[in-house]
Amino acid sequence: MQRAGVVGAVVAAVLGIAACGGSSAPASSPTKLLSQTFTTGVSKIHSGVLSLTLDADLKGLKALGGKPISVVASGPFTEGGGSIAFDFSATVTAGSTTIPLGILATGQKLYIEFGGTYYALPAGSLGSGATPLPASTGASGVAESVPTTTGPSGAAGLLSRLDIEPLSWLTTPKIVGSATVGGVATEHLSAQVDIAKLVTDIGTLAKSVGGSKASSILSGANLSELASAVSSAQLDLYTGTSDHILREVRFALSFTVPPAAQSALDGVTAGSFTSDAQISDLNSPETVTAPKSSQPFSGLLSGAGRLFGL
Repeated sequence: MQRAGVVGAVVAAVLGIAACGGSSAPASSPTKLLSQTFTTGVSKIHSGVLSLTLDADLKGLKALGGKPISVVASGPFTEGGGSIAFDFSATVTAGSTTIPLGILATGQKLYIEFGGTYYALPAGSLGSGATPLPASTGASGVAESVPTTTGPSGAAGLLSRLDIEPLSWLTTPKIVGSATVGGVATEHLSAQVDIAKLVTDIGTLAKSVGGSKASSILSGANLSELASAVSSAQLDLYTGTSDHILREVRFALSFTVPPAAQSALDGVTAGSFTSDAQISDLNSPETVTAPKSSQPFSGLLSGAGRLFGL
């Protein structure tokens, strides 16, 4: 359940940030560019292809012999009416083991595909209030629409309902250049991250999608300890030069574990985390189809430790 919360939180945050696309007026300052990208825009991301990489280097982790962990995922997504659906193909590498899998979400349902079998997490893993996508629609067996609910739409609506404002995470923003992302000219903005605020909001979001178990893990004391361990964090944004719609987000964080906590973390002394999320094929028609059959998620969890040698 906690893992589902993390997945839901990551996807909601990425799409929630990106969904606040902007107007076409050129930006003259970092503050104006942020405003155009996140607050005053009239364009909105409804669908596309998301490419995501996550890398964690955990110094001293005994279980993995100090080797890094990486996740590479890509696939279509579509949002509307308060729900996010996506179908990602992913590769997870931990230590010397590499495992291909799929991550598919349709409304309330989240599935992990491994070895051709889908494993369903409990209903509500991606939050409450959405209507699940049907297994098939029409003769083609392809779902024609994403599930909907009332109220604010998409991940941006979710963050709004939770009183989470991504702009409040950023400090000392500056425009550092330009770049082409997915064939689109973008402006590159870099900013430091207010860790205390970010950690608090991640806790709020994870508790919303992860339930009571996530709430017990992400207590105020734990979040405060987590924030104090972070030594640096930086966010780089690439927003369209002409439309100010976010095309890429890069995040880098480094941390040091207090000596008293290292034994509880299997020997981890320090580490770093980097991520890169890029959106392409903006607003292209995308469909997500629920699997026709699935197994309980417990069937996958029972063998996960052995697969990674844990």
